[in-house]
Amino acid sequence: MIDDIKKFFKISFPVTTILFLVFLNLFLSNNFFDFGQLFIFQSIFFWLLFLPQLIPLYLILIIGVFQDIIYLSPLGSTSLILFIIIFLFDKYNKFFLEPSFFELFISFIILFLVGSVSFWLLNSLINFKFLPVDINHFYEFLLNVFFFPINYLFLHICYRKFNLDKRL
Repeated sequence: MIDDIKKFFKISFPVTTILFLVFLNLFLSNNFFDFGQLFIFQSIFFWLLFLPQLIPLYLILIIGVFQDIIYLSPLGSTSLILFIIIFLFDKYNKFFLEPSFFELFISFIILFLVGSVSFWLLNSLINFKFLPVDINHFYEFLLNVFFFPINYLFLHICYRKFNLDKRL
């Protein structure tokens, strides 16, 4: 019984961390500063790198739609952008077997930038006009780039501490 509970928590930990970032971003955006809708990509990026089998695409779809409801954006837009970024990440991941943290950081920056520009383009297409790019987009990008190493370190510590690298 205890082993089943441990296995359940191991299997659900990646999705739990993604949901935690959704609610953390919701709390912080109401009180301090907004990381933007793609903040959850930090956690998705990490888990796709280490445990891709525990992040099924339907969960990303559900979490993306949940993000759209929170941000009052068109339903499915966040999921579509996340799927595009995940597709690009999958192509990147096949080239590098053991990337260093620096390579991962650079790839995160590039993928996040592609996701941000894609999100802006998608919203511009939906509104039938080019939306202005304001300073908030730049701040969101910088905040995510700054907090990615912290989030990565935290998730990597949890990954090792909970022995998630062992067979499930």
